[in-house]
Amino acid sequence: MIRVRGRAVVYGEVWFDEMPSQDAGVDIVVHRQRSAPVPDARSTPFLTLRSDLAPTEDALLRLCHENCRRRIKRADARDQLQHEFTADVDGRLDEFAEFFDAFAKEKSIWPADRGWLAAAARSRQLVLSAARQGDKVLVWHAHLVAGDSTRLEYSASKFREEDADARALSGRANCWLHWQDMRRLKALGLRWYDWGGMFEDESTPERAGINRFKRGFGGRPDRRFDCSVPATLRGRLWLPLRDTWRRFRDAGASA
Repeated sequence: MIRVRGRAVVYGEVWFDEMPSQDAGVDIVVHRQRSAPVPDARSTPFLTLRSDLAPTEDALLRLCHENCRRRIKRADARDQLQHEFTADVDGRLDEFAEFFDAFAKEKSIWPADRGWLAAAARSRQLVLSAARQGDKVLVWHAHLVAGDSTRLEYSASKFREEDADARALSGRANCWLHWQDMRRLKALGLRWYDWGGMFEDESTPERAGINRFKRGFGGRPDRRFDCSVPATLRGRLWLPLRDTWRRFRDAGASA
C-alpha cells in the first residue's frame, strides 16, 4: 500500500485488484485501476491500454506496428542508447522530477507529484528508467509496480527547444525505452504493462497522436475504475467535502 498524507486525512492506495489489510492505518482506501467498481463506493471509470507480457519477446515485437518496430531497430542499430533501470530510486527522485518538471513546463501540464513519488518509493513500488546517449538523458519513465502489473505513471522527453534531428532522436529513444522497459519488466515476472490511460476524446491532434503511439505496441483497450472507500469516521466525513471542493475547482478551471 502507498500511504499519502492529504489535507486532512491519510490515503492508502492499492492497485489493480489488490485488497488492503484490515488494519491499514489510513482514513481512505483508494483502489486504483480496479477491473470492477467496489460496491457502494465512489467510483470513476476510465479507459486505459494494457499489453500482455506473457508472449515471447519475438512475439511481443511482432505485435508492434511496423513503424514502431522500425524505430526500435534503428535506435538499436544507430543511436548508441543505454538503458538505465532501477528500483532503488531514492537517490534519483530529484533528478527525475527536475527533468519531468522542465518537460511539464514546455507542455503546460502539471509538474511531478513529488509527495506521491516519495511515498511510492517508500513502499518499494516505484521503478525509474531512462534512455541515455553518452552523458545525456533523452527520456525518463516512472512506473508503478503492484502484483503482476506495472503502470506508466510519468514519461518525459526534452525536445521542444532542439532541432528536427534531435526531436526525431528523442522520439525513437522514447519508443526504444518503452520496449526495453517491457523486456526488463517481463524478465522480472510481471504480466501486464499498463500504458497509463488513453484519451477517449481524440478531437485534438496531440491526443490522437498519443493514443496512436500507445496503440503502436499492440496493447488492448481496457475499462478500469478508481474507487474511494472510507476506512475511518474521519474518512467518511472528509470524502463528501473533498468531492464538493473538487467540483468547484473543476468548474472554475473550465470557466
